[in-house]
Amino acid sequence: MEGDLSTFPLMDALELVHAGKKSGELVVEAEVELVLRFHSGEVMGGGIFDWTGFEAISAFDLARREGRFRFYPEAVIGEPDPLMPFATFLAEWARLSDEWRRFLAQVGAPSRVFEAPRPEGTYQLFARPLSVRGAARRWGVPLIIAVERVWQGLQEGVLVPLAQYRWYPMRIRHPQAWEVPRNHPYADVLRRLTGEKTLGELIQAGLPEDRVRDFLIEELRSRRMRPRGRGALLRDLTWEKEAKLQS
Repeated sequence: MEGDLSTFPLMDALELVHAGKKSGELVVEAEVELVLRFHSGEVMGGGIFDWTGFEAISAFDLARREGRFRFYPEAVIGEPDPLMPFATFLAEWARLSDEWRRFLAQVGAPSRVFEAPRPEGTYQLFARPLSVRGAARRWGVPLIIAVERVWQGLQEGVLVPLAQYRWYPMRIRHPQAWEVPRNHPYADVLRRLTGEKTLGELIQAGLPEDRVRDFLIEELRSRRMRPRGRGALLRDLTWEKEAKLQS
């Protein structure tokens, strides 16, 4: 089973797998690749690369109409427990997709860094610049809850967004930086990745942020770059890109 999301919505594909009590993997090929594992029509797990679980699954917009999907039948050994009953799974995913869109319309992306000029109460940890993902870890809450809190902080004027993202401190020593392939589409980025400066420093020195972001997305999608946490990083980068296009 395969199809195009523009003509066959993802929700319909999920319901078809469920109704047929199929076992295997449903792979959604879009700017962010999503993998869902099924056993007898129930969702056992999945995610975006190494970012797994329902939080990662819900970060993929259920209403997305760009991309393709394909189901790969596969026998499943044993009887693992599903994430949740299928109807609940779909309803929760649809609800969270709406919440992600609403909150990120102002927050931008979980990788965005914020600061509280007058930190107090819930927002004391923003006394120093911190990303939403960093705040989620410090608060010990699911990412969507952290995004909502930051959204509320923006509404109340407690938080201020900064022109930086959590990946700015990354320092990349690319093996092709000293001998950039001819006609490489990201030659301007690649030749600067000698590991001497962080990505944030390269951007401050004049390298366009959008070019760095697009390069990272391409490297992560193609699996040429495989840092720990690449699934969350890729989703953050694409959220950032979507926010830029909508601004």
